[in-house]
Amino acid sequence: MSTYAHPTPIAETRPVALGIKGTNLYLSCHKDDDKPTLHLEEVTDKNSLSRISAESDMVRFLFYKRDTGVSISTLMSVRYPNWYISTAQDDDQVVEVCQETAPRYRSFNIQLQS
Repeated sequence: MSTYAHPTPIAETRPVALGIKGTNLYLSCHKDDDKPTLHLEEVTDKNSLSRISAESDMVRFLFYKRDTGVSISTLMSVRYPNWYISTAQDDDQVVEVCQETAPRYRSFNIQLQS
């Protein structure tokens, strides 16, 4: 996974776009029915991710990355505050967004690669 950070981080978090390395696929968050859901979307112009305004529909690609410790991070949707990228406690389950009270893992060990 590669991250594209906004040039001016805000306080303890910074907005990032999350893409699958070697592809044009990026995680996005939007509502299906009444609940935020996580999706993979193709982005043909990757440069458009570096200039997303708060009013833009492209904000669906942004997540607030909050670091705790050396390399432990949470990833909260910018469009839907308090909804976090998460994994289930059981193996072979889907990656979803959830709220803090859900019995899912919301902390990730993110290592930057050169």
